[in-house]
Amino acid sequence: MNEPSEEVVELAGRMGLDFVNLDGQHAPVTPLQVGTVCRIAEGFGMTTTMRVPDGAESTILSYLDRGVQLIVVPNLQTRAEAEALVKYTFFAPLGLRSSTSHPMVLRQDGPNRTALFEAANRNTLVVPQIESVTAVENLDDILQVEGIDFFGGGPEDMAQSIGIPGGHADPRVAEQFARAEAKVKAAGKYLLADHTETVQVFGAVKGALDEALAALGRTSALAW
Repeated sequence: MNEPSEEVVELAGRMGLDFVNLDGQHAPVTPLQVGTVCRIAEGFGMTTTMRVPDGAESTILSYLDRGVQLIVVPNLQTRAEAEALVKYTFFAPLGLRSSTSHPMVLRQDGPNRTALFEAANRNTLVVPQIESVTAVENLDDILQVEGIDFFGGGPEDMAQSIGIPGGHADPRVAEQFARAEAKVKAAGKYLLADHTETVQVFGAVKGALDEALAALGRTSALAW
């Protein structure tokens, strides 16, 4: 979701879905909104996932502290950046995530903070997006970083990195992602898209409106 809707999150929960996903890179999703979504989702046993704006420590922490359990980080380029993501995302011994927020404390069962941090590490995923030729060239080194097991993509940005802006359907883009996928799977790791099925809320609404207009003999003013 680009615009968090409490009603849509509740609907997803009542329908028995597993997770809700927020996009904080291309939409102004605030930590306060995210906290609300996380509380509603958690009440229905759903996981909140989110693409965060960037890989800065303060950015990652602000959303993890509010209850996001899977963060997608755009435009990973190097092994050093991957190591930083792990450091900011996980508590020791895997990382050095800053400790800790009130939402985290409310999840604590008993006086043992160690158990809380261990549980958080077990239930947190960081998913970098491979979106450039540079990332594909550096992927062998990136894949050696412990703590990152899933990867995403970004065809439009990949096309720009190749020098063909707007060419996300170009075969050269598919070729780069095929190279990346082969490397990821050879390392025993995964593509997030292979393990999730998602509903794009905006696209679903637009599709329904297209159908409603067509039933009335009208055509949408949006050509795509």
